[in-house]
Amino acid sequence: MERIIGINPVTEALLNKEKNIEKLELYNGLKGETVQKLKDLASKRNIKIFYTGKKIDNSQGVAVYISNYDYYKDFDEAYEELAGKDKSLVLILDEIQDPRNFGAIIRSAEVFKVDLIIIPERNSVRINETVVKTSTGAIEYVNISKVTNLSDTINKLKKLDYWVYGAAGEANINYNEEDYANKVILVLGNEGSGIRKKVREHCDKLIKIPMYGQINSLNVSVASGILLSRIVNR
Repeated sequence: MERIIGINPVTEALLNKEKNIEKLELYNGLKGETVQKLKDLASKRNIKIFYTGKKIDNSQGVAVYISNYDYYKDFDEAYEELAGKDKSLVLILDEIQDPRNFGAIIRSAEVFKVDLIIIPERNSVRINETVVKTSTGAIEYVNISKVTNLSDTINKLKKLDYWVYGAAGEANINYNEEDYANKVILVLGNEGSGIRKKVREHCDKLIKIPMYGQINSLNVSVASGILLSRIVNR
């Protein structure tokens, strides 16, 4: 059984009728319109509500327990959907390790209408309680696929006329001066080592965010929001 914590993630989980929710758990004494909304959503779906005197850390006193739920979308199915789009944005995460970064990136991806997030099967953070909580419910609306080989996946997507941009601090192209294509793949690399060499070689262009302070790098989740905003508002 999987646990989801936090008011926003729990709200979105209750709204997702594909999720088989076993129970809603509330900390004793919680009141207000938000809590009442959660109770109403649970009641409409005949979900049992339990009250507890022990608050889960970082939960805001709210949790739901659901039967095992597969957040991942089959890539072949996602590929067929992408094939029918004239304008599209795909995000590839090359070995992102931190669940909070992953959750925050998912949140940005939902805000900027990313069609698909792609992660490698190996050496990448998996969707867990922290990822779901950090996404603040956005994970319910973003397609995420796992693939065995990012380079092969990029080549396959290029056949659909995607143009691939890799984010790299040493790049020569200012992200804000690029004229982005209608179908874009943005590749973000590992928090420490960046995009792997083989994946980097499959990018059409490398772009960077110019920095003017004493710190010469941005958190990958922050960078994702900046870059996605520019691509969407090109």
